[in-house]
Amino acid sequence: MHSEALTVVVERPRPPTAPNGHLDLASSKQAVRTERRPGHQRRYAPKTRTGCITCKIRRVKCDEDKPFCKRCTTTGRKCDGYVSPGESTTLKSPEPLTVALANDVTCDALERRIFDFFRARTAPCVSGYFQDAVWDRIVLQLSHSEPAVRYAVNALGALHEERQLRHTADHNGTDAQLVKTGFPLSQYAKALNEMQSLLKSGGVSLDVVLICSLLCIHFEALRECFVPALMHAENAIQLLQSSTSFDARRVNPNLVRAIMRIDLQGAMYLGSRVPGLPFYTAAVDSVLPSSFHDLNHARDMVTTWSGRLFHFMRTVADDHKFREPGNIALEEYARAQELERTFIGMDKLLWDFMYKPSVKLTMREQHGLGMLRTRVKINLILSATCLFSESCIFDRYTEDFDEILTICLYILGSDNAERRLFSVSLDEGIIHPLFFVATHCRDGRIRHQALEQLDRLPKSGGIWHVETTIQTAKMCILWEESLTDKEQPLCEDIPEWQRIHSAGFDGWDDDNPKRTVKVHLRTRPNGMDGEWLDFYEEFGRAANKLPLQDLQKIWSAHETPMIKKYERPWCGVWGMEIVN
Repeated sequence: MHSEALTVVVERPRPPTAPNGHLDLASSKQAVRTERRPGHQRRYAPKTRTGCITCKIRRVKCDEDKPFCKRCTTTGRKCDGYVSPGESTTLKSPEPLTVALANDVTCDALERRIFDFFRARTAPCVSGYFQDAVWDRIVLQLSHSEPAVRYAVNALGALHEERQLRHTADHNGTDAQLVKTGFPLSQYAKALNEMQSLLKSGGVSLDVVLICSLLCIHFEALRECFVPALMHAENAIQLLQSSTSFDARRVNPNLVRAIMRIDLQGAMYLGSRVPGLPFYTAAVDSVLPSSFHDLNHARDMVTTWSGRLFHFMRTVADDHKFREPGNIALEEYARAQELERTFIGMDKLLWDFMYKPSVKLTMREQHGLGMLRTRVKINLILSATCLFSESCIFDRYTEDFDEILTICLYILGSDNAERRLFSVSLDEGIIHPLFFVATHCRDGRIRHQALEQLDRLPKSGGIWHVETTIQTAKMCILWEESLTDKEQPLCEDIPEWQRIHSAGFDGWDDDNPKRTVKVHLRTRPNGMDGEWLDFYEEFGRAANKLPLQDLQKIWSAHETPMIKKYERPWCGVWGMEIVN
């Protein structure tokens, strides 16, 4: 059977002619180039295999400068060097999680189910808006080989599941106490006992102890027992500083970054606390890069410089702002201006990264980028105002307050805020930016909108730190706007002597049967040289705390004196501790 040959004739488009009938030479050349393009072949060139490891990962050409290539160092990146001839040039992928907990004969069905819940729900919730190797891989791997990590994982996962079940029971009208069990606390007690054994032995890897500390911190934070959580953080920091039993130089950098973020939370929520990792923040990320190559790179840079800012505020600036106004040394001015310039540059880097054509972010990563932008804008305002005692200086940054609010509105409109309230967070949380805007911005439209968004956050199910934060913001706004008749007063409608300079709330007293929280507000009605005027208000809360003696026994097993006692716990969210 013969088939007829099919011939297709394609008419080539003629180049355009000018109005005078002559050919347009520029268009003709463009047409010729367009016609030749399909037949053009790129000349073959062999791929080089002698570039640095960083350039190979980025898939860019390396200039092969020794010992570190300029392609990396000029862009602010860390060059990982070159592979020696005896080593393999293939890059190793992260170790897969090949071990299944179901095959572990030491686990019963309940522990397997809790582990599955932790891996599917708890770990993504703790990692927040970022890809975090600590919660995506390291914790899961160590839980198979370290009993202390496994018990802590069981405790945190079971407590998280129990909270979700109680929340569902509240919505369905069921008694929430029916889903409360003693399994989380029993696993937590086992984890503490194993940690005590690890600290006594001294021969265990520091990574294991830090992982246990992180799990215990999040366990206590989920129970809203922030003082025990801070004790775990303080002792983890002391371990990193100590060289008696552990080698801090061999610790996983991801774990140090995680401890640093917890350390910053303590400095933010405790108004007089100095960050405990200045030795680490002073050694890394000293120079801003020309661009961020990924979201984790941006997150690490923001965290490091946030630590430097809070260390400067707690050790230098707060003395001028709250104790002895004025008499600021020139070097202190220069340091504050350097921090301000850094955060201005960092804000631009985040903006450029957001609109970088080669960056494709998921919705989760977009929210993480938004949280970083709010953190940087808050740091910019704090660095510019931290040395001055006048509260009216914040009126210069109304546009920045509005931008922070806009970013928060975007995140709240496209994310499940209740899931993000799983634990307190510095660089991923939505509560602190809204609280900062509501209390520091005196523009009525902006601050009332921030308070409205705070008030919409879930407060049921025992999330008392949310309720306390909202009540503190309401008290600040009510006090400052009590002398004006406007529904939305402007900044100039609130005089300096009427403004709140610091606000916070006491830690929850276990010995108090009423279980109350005392919110403190402080004003300076007679000017920057006058005395302070304090007033407070109390409201009740639920009881869910345990004594601290057990934690003190656990950490006292280590050789160094690492227990930092808080005789009067104070969970202030803004300003300085009020001493009666």
